[in-house]
Amino acid sequence: MLSLHLNESPYRVPSHILSRVLSPENLALNRYPPPGAPRLRGLYAVYAGVRPEQVAAFNGGDEAINMTVLALRPSVRRVVVMPPTFPEYSRAAALAGLEVVRVPLKVEGNAFRADTQALLREASREPSLVFACLPNNPTGNRVLSEEDLGRLLTVRPRPWVVVDEAYWEFAGGSVVHLLERHPNLIILRTMSKAFCLAGLRVGFALASPEVVERLDETRQPFNIGALAELIGSAVLTDPSYVKDVVARIVEARRRLSEGLAALPGVTPLPSLTNFVLCRVPHPAAEVAAAMKDQGVRVRHYPREPALARHIRITVGTVRDIDRCLEALRRCLGGRA
Repeated sequence: MLSLHLNESPYRVPSHILSRVLSPENLALNRYPPPGAPRLRGLYAVYAGVRPEQVAAFNGGDEAINMTVLALRPSVRRVVVMPPTFPEYSRAAALAGLEVVRVPLKVEGNAFRADTQALLREASREPSLVFACLPNNPTGNRVLSEEDLGRLLTVRPRPWVVVDEAYWEFAGGSVVHLLERHPNLIILRTMSKAFCLAGLRVGFALASPEVVERLDETRQPFNIGALAELIGSAVLTDPSYVKDVVARIVEARRRLSEGLAALPGVTPLPSLTNFVLCRVPHPAAEVAAAMKDQGVRVRHYPREPALARHIRITVGTVRDIDRCLEALRRCLGGRA
């Protein structure tokens, strides 16, 4: 079964990096790792262009989301999300007992965009925490401009704004430069995508030192395991392979989008990520089920009415893409 539904990387970390650290003398698994993963945090600070005291480390992006909500819960009454987006934001808010306010994205031409006026109105109504995934999962584009993000950060009363940059390496841009001016901004990052480490579960939050202290109070003392600290630190000392991975995926993304556009009734949406969302001429659930029968798993969104005829496809290797396109062509009964 070809898995193109989880936005994983089709590539692995270069073996020469792992071979340097995965030796018996380095694997002291009988000992607890250093609390807070200080070396990993310091190395990621260099990579992100921030100070070490502005970095909190978590067991993957999901834990970063959950712990951020818990840390900020005393100062907010509700969480604002912009569906269709990553469902973990709403789930974390619900688990924390906070109200979830949905400000649906608007469809403008061939892309989804934030309803900026509605977003600003809801964010300023009472103390709020706003999640913005930039670029957005699953739509693949920047749903909020940096100018509108600046307006959101300065509306009164000031909301907490969490910008999830899980896919920023593929988009070629970050809002990390806004951290110094906006203490209410938190940026989430992951090593699951461009770093090819989804199985390791390493994520980060970038914020002011005061906010990082609050985040540290929510996490478990040893939330980053010894192996994650070891491998994560190793790849951050030699992250040059990430640029090669990103370049290959961006080129493969172009191939996938062009191939989808050539299929009858299929419209790929512009993407700045490692996946492509596309409209299909039949209900998405039926198309996804038919593709699974063809040996290819893609993502559909049965709880999102706006995506009733959309499927999301992870960018894989050239062979993966060709196999996926052939499976979709057969499912649609068309001719390439």
